[in-house]
Amino acid sequence: MVRILGGLLVAGAALGGWLRQRAERRRRMDTLWALSSGLSRMAEAVRLERTPLPRLLERLGRESDFFRRLGRALAAGEGAEAAWRRLAQDLPLPPEDREALAEAASGLSGDEAQVCRTLTAAAERLERSLEAERAASMEREKRSAALWLSAGALLVILLI
Repeated sequence: MVRILGGLLVAGAALGGWLRQRAERRRRMDTLWALSSGLSRMAEAVRLERTPLPRLLERLGRESDFFRRLGRALAAGEGAEAAWRRLAQDLPLPPEDREALAEAASGLSGDEAQVCRTLTAAAERLERSLEAERAASMEREKRSAALWLSAGALLVILLI
């Protein structure tokens, strides 16, 4: 009875590990989508509506934690570029995507055309990362499930 209970616990732990890893990948993809979408809309709003940054961040903050936290940092008196770079480093993204997003901060202080170019370039970079993540996601899901569940099954067999 104890062996069966131990086997169930090991199998449950393997399933839990796989689900946690899957949730992290999904969160990374959701973050990439929210940021690339937000940056694209931000560039459009600057180009077409000439919306001030605080109001724009308030609007985008309803959909993305990054923009919400950036708006709060600006309201607290922190500089836009410094806050942007600091918050970009806290995101659950690969280092190259965090760096691309952090580099977009340098273009916030220029003229309208430079701001739009910088935001559009960062959005396109994040969109490419999202597409690459989506392309590899299905195969990665299969391999990850096989690894976690096979390892769990092996431990269960060894316990019983």
